[in-house]
Amino acid sequence: MGGLRNQLQDSQREVVNVRQSVVEEKVALEQRLEAERKAKERVRAQLDSRMEEITKRKSKFVCL
Repeated sequence: MGGLRNQLQDSQREVVNVRQSVVEEKVALEQRLEAERKAKERVRAQLDSRMEEITKRKSKFVCL
């Protein structure tokens, strides 16, 4: 009987550990996705400002 109880406790601990590691992995993935999203937004903003700059330069040449 004691052996079964120990196996049950071991299994329960293992389940708790697996759940914790899944939660930790999920949090890490969410953080990575958020960082990638912010990086994409920064790149998009830089691209937009460069395109704006090029458009302004084009309009100056057209006026000449």
